[in-house]
Amino acid sequence: MNKFALALLLSSVPVFCADDALPKAEAILDRSIEVTGGKAAFEKRHNEVMHGSMEFSGRGIKGTMTVYQAEPDKNLAIIEIEGIGKIESGSNGEIAWENSALQGPRIKQGDEKAGSLRDGTFNAALNWRKLYTKAETAGTETVEGHECYKVVLTPKEGKPNAEFFDKKTGLMIKTMVTRNTPMGEITAEVVADDYRKEGDVIIPHKLVNRAAGQEFLIQVESVEVNVNMPKDRFDLPPDIQGLLKKAPQPAAKPAPAPVASNAGNGGKLNIFMAGKPMATETYSVDKSDGKIAVSGSGNAAIGPMKIDIEQFKVVTDDKYQPLEALAKAKLGQIQMNVKTTFADGKASNEIDSGQGPKTKEDLVSAGAIVVNANLPLYPWSFLAMRADLKNQDPQQFPIYVLGQAEVVGTVVFKGRETVEFANKSADLNHITMDGKTPQGQAISLDFWLDDSRKVIKIAVPSQGVEAYQDGFDRKAPETPKPESGDKPLKQ
Repeated sequence: MNKFALALLLSSVPVFCADDALPKAEAILDRSIEVTGGKAAFEKRHNEVMHGSMEFSGRGIKGTMTVYQAEPDKNLAIIEIEGIGKIESGSNGEIAWENSALQGPRIKQGDEKAGSLRDGTFNAALNWRKLYTKAETAGTETVEGHECYKVVLTPKEGKPNAEFFDKKTGLMIKTMVTRNTPMGEITAEVVADDYRKEGDVIIPHKLVNRAAGQEFLIQVESVEVNVNMPKDRFDLPPDIQGLLKKAPQPAAKPAPAPVASNAGNGGKLNIFMAGKPMATETYSVDKSDGKIAVSGSGNAAIGPMKIDIEQFKVVTDDKYQPLEALAKAKLGQIQMNVKTTFADGKASNEIDSGQGPKTKEDLVSAGAIVVNANLPLYPWSFLAMRADLKNQDPQQFPIYVLGQAEVVGTVVFKGRETVEFANKSADLNHITMDGKTPQGQAISLDFWLDDSRKVIKIAVPSQGVEAYQDGFDRKAPETPKPESGDKPLKQ
């Protein structure tokens, strides 16, 4: 979700200048208050509820959104998108958070947190001197057919924003921001249009958002001001409170001794979300020259989001000690590249999301299993190779989420099971892995392996995700039969 678009609903500020010379940024920002209704009108507003709709351009995917805001800095946004589900985000003024069907609950940190708190400031236009350390008029540009003044605002934390104001009407035409996200650094823009009066102030009712090669339209349908807001509206949700209270993770116990296996020689995974196809991955497993390499590629479509995995590769020695990893992928037009080497208990990462390479170093156990935060799933083949299938005693493995941090996973062999597929049944070995993400979210995965330890099926229940090895077709859940007391429907 593009939170800066939500902030724009209140902090978009038109400005008027009668002189062709470049005005000072301070004058532009101060006069914008008067043009949109005046300081007194803004100060009369203490909270707001906005209802709107959204649509991804050219994809026919639609959604609804409701945004609650209250002074001085509380906000809650609830978005429902077809094919993706619910996305919630907000702040109680101190903690910025997000919870989605795709990533689960998480607490924002660093520059991302600072940006979200700025976005959530109510009547932000009145408080720009508190939110930014510097404001400069950087020149003029033609934006969406409008001759505009460009104002650059530098915050206390994070990268500067650029705002563009029509020279004739004074209305803000576009804002551009760069934000740190779990996908890396993303630059995005919001184009504002259809300014109309709501009460005593003027706001845009049409917002075109462009980021990561995607474009979606937000249409404001109604705005309520100074409503009777429930006292607990901005309380942290239980999932977020749970992350704050999470206990420190125990240190990993030594991993089980390596198990001789080949996990097959590779394969293809067909991945489903909520029962619908969403991704495919093709990979190989190679053992040679004292090394083990799992490498492959894939692509996914999660609602309007397109993910292309050009390559994800993990190399270990013959004792499963990680040596190197490489991830090359694109989310829309955004590059997400990570190159990692492992030595002396550390992972040295070079991360490039299209804004130039950055380095990051993490502590990593010698026997860590290297995986990605979401897709691809096939690197879990290393767990399939190593898990002990002799008894049901818990086994602990260090899991390194590439470019993020190491966590601990507890693995249990559940025994052999007959698993039904659409086209066959198979006797498979069932193991589970329970742990937490680097962000503190609890997560469980189920794996079913054949006797060569090839992954045949994966399930991530909390995300509604299932993966099936090619040749083992997903069997759709049976429709519940009506109880004996139920009357049949009339034809």
